[in-house]
Amino acid sequence: MKNLVVGAGLTGAVIAERIASKLNEDVTVIEKASHVGGMHYDYIDKETGILVQPKHLNFLHTNNKFIWDYLSNFTKLQPLTFRPLVSIQGINATLPLCLLTLHEVFPEDFAKMLENKLISKFGYNKKITLADMHRNFDEDLKFLAEYFYENVFKPNTIKQWGISENSIPDCSDTYYPFDISMDDRYFKDKYQAIPTCGWTNMIENILKHKNIKLKLNTNFSDINPEKFDRIFYTGSIDEYFDYKHGELPYRSVRTELENNLTDLNGQTFNYPYNFDFIRTNVYKKIIPNVTYNTDKDIVGFEYIENFELGKNERFYPINNPQSIEIYQKYNDEAKTLPNVFFAGRLGEFKYYESDELVKRAFETVAKLIDKDDISNTEDNTLTEAENNTNE
Repeated sequence: MKNLVVGAGLTGAVIAERIASKLNEDVTVIEKASHVGGMHYDYIDKETGILVQPKHLNFLHTNNKFIWDYLSNFTKLQPLTFRPLVSIQGINATLPLCLLTLHEVFPEDFAKMLENKLISKFGYNKKITLADMHRNFDEDLKFLAEYFYENVFKPNTIKQWGISENSIPDCSDTYYPFDISMDDRYFKDKYQAIPTCGWTNMIENILKHKNIKLKLNTNFSDINPEKFDRIFYTGSIDEYFDYKHGELPYRSVRTELENNLTDLNGQTFNYPYNFDFIRTNVYKKIIPNVTYNTDKDIVGFEYIENFELGKNERFYPINNPQSIEIYQKYNDEAKTLPNVFFAGRLGEFKYYESDELVKRAFETVAKLIDKDDISNTEDNTLTEAENNTNE
């Protein structure tokens, strides 16, 4: 069978590789950009040797050994721990919010008192929410919830989603997490890494199969779909149907790079209410234990803005009753197309982490494999992946 994969991001690449290697079928992958990677696109700066992610900072974090092992076939995965900071009233404090954050933003005696109350009420090494704190009858914990609500959650939500203050839930209904522990890791998954040579290099390696033909600078409108038996579409589902039910809303990410900043300690700094950008990513600090022959840093200033067709790229789906209703109309119509499959963040109008994109690609191809054949495959597709979770 002839297969067409639209989009050479992580989802499209894994779908193509699975079809090529497991079904031994020809796959044509088209990508409208001049490079593969999608929102995982990155490159190694020629002058400094620093790995730069100019669209969005992406990490692999997963409890699924199967996914870790699969991606390790195409790259060396550099283990790391992501420890971002958040600016709270001029102090760079630990994020995720945890007991360490208390000691960084409050006087020591007050921080210790709050710590003792949290442990006494909820227990140590527990994950609670600001709502849990606020609904408590203790005035000190209510203060703490409101403090983080006003200084982190509310301004960050306004900046992230471009909504008004009146649209934000009250503190007593806010399910923003707080960790009652000293664990300052943003991700708690067993496996955490970045491809040593970058996501783009890894995706290029995934697509290096004799049955895969890659066409860059190629739009879906340039292709005759009738020539293919199956189409795997990782672009926006509303675009596929020519926006007949309306345009699905997204927030976009824009990163401005500065390459002469120095002496910045830390990987990522979040700014809930300062500046127009929402965070800065210090690329030199992302991968640990790497020595560079330069004093320069490359820093990405990340802005979140509304997606506008023809101006920027879709990234964060905006889920609300109206958009969910629109998506459901497209999804219902998609179900009537037996040989067209929609996958990924845009195809399914859902935000996925990197490991989830890989999993969805496997699930998509698994539908094509006869059940009798699945038991004979070395990876057993999704079933084995699930069995290896938390191994």
